[in-house]
Amino acid sequence: MINWPTINVHNQSLGLPLLTATLDRLLRAIVCLDRENRIAEYEDLFRMDPFLTVWLSAQACNRGVFLKTEKDLADWFVTKGEQILAALDPDPTDELISPDAEASAAYLCQLVSTAKSTERSIVALVTLESPELTPGDEQVANQLMKQMNSKVNREGPVVTFADWQKALNWEQREEFFSQQLHHKKMLAIKNFAYGAGHEINNPLANIISRAQNLVKQEEDLQRRRELSTIETQAHRASSMIADLMIFAQPPSLTLQPVSVKQLATQTAREMSEFTDPLSLELNVCDCEDVLIQSDEKACLEIFKAIVQNSIDAMEDGKIEFAWRVDDTKVYVTISDTGSLIPEEQLEVVFDPFFSGREAGRGIGFGLTKAWRVMQLHHGDISVSNLTDGVATTMQFVKTA
Repeated sequence: MINWPTINVHNQSLGLPLLTATLDRLLRAIVCLDRENRIAEYEDLFRMDPFLTVWLSAQACNRGVFLKTEKDLADWFVTKGEQILAALDPDPTDELISPDAEASAAYLCQLVSTAKSTERSIVALVTLESPELTPGDEQVANQLMKQMNSKVNREGPVVTFADWQKALNWEQREEFFSQQLHHKKMLAIKNFAYGAGHEINNPLANIISRAQNLVKQEEDLQRRRELSTIETQAHRASSMIADLMIFAQPPSLTLQPVSVKQLATQTAREMSEFTDPLSLELNVCDCEDVLIQSDEKACLEIFKAIVQNSIDAMEDGKIEFAWRVDDTKVYVTISDTGSLIPEEQLEVVFDPFFSGREAGRGIGFGLTKAWRVMQLHHGDISVSNLTDGVATTMQFVKTA
């Protein structure tokens, strides 16, 4: 029987069985699912495999992270745990004597039995300093033994802990490379926009001026309409160039402590005039308020643009603000239950003039400016598909 790397739980050194089926499922989650969708997969896996749940809860606990539920553990695992385990030494050199297998199994049985009898989460029990454990239940012991002896019916090489670590490291390197590539692409577009904006704006101003003069002089009604159309379209092109120039050279921002709840609530209040007539729900979660370093006016415009993007993609359903704190960072998410964005378009949603209308989303220039403003906030922004909608997540710096 292969074990997870040794872990200390309540001052006891445990060697917990590593189930082949669990490792296969963890590897498939890394390869097949993005981070948002892995949370539900991990949560389900924690309910099925108490060996993994205890081991991973202890990994979090030993790093000062005290969790209460499988959902909490899944969130931590996706946001931080995967990175930690990718660098974990599976065979520490200071481990001279391996933990006793029977003692480890007996202690795990007590944990699971206590969780069952008290209707508490195993995750919460692991985080307690000195929990009162009940004797191991025979039914629980038999169930754990059955899990330990279960076999995966498949041919080919067996996946190891080291293989899983390779997959975790590979994904993190790929994400870092993609982020750097996207950042460089957007900066190249910014430089192009700055130069092209000046070059195109001058002839457009000339076209508008000439069209206005010709309209005044023209007596034929049909020709006046045609000249007015030329002027209108030139103004439209000029407006697009103005947006491009804002992306290339945005106004300076003043970053100061701002309440996330205040920003979200104000956005919901101002956007209600668009959501109420469509019977769309626009909710702000009851999360604990936190201060971020932000330009209040610019941030409010970003939030409103993202909410408007959600409205464009929905006939019914809800839009919701939520946020979470991770050390010095605050992640603000605006999620909706509208149409999903095709996977191949997720990489280009921040590009200038990209339109998501084929996916039911009039993205236009809003997300491009949002990306630029978030860079000036020393943060980041990303868009991802959920099982029933789309989430836009912004990363801000938390005010100390």
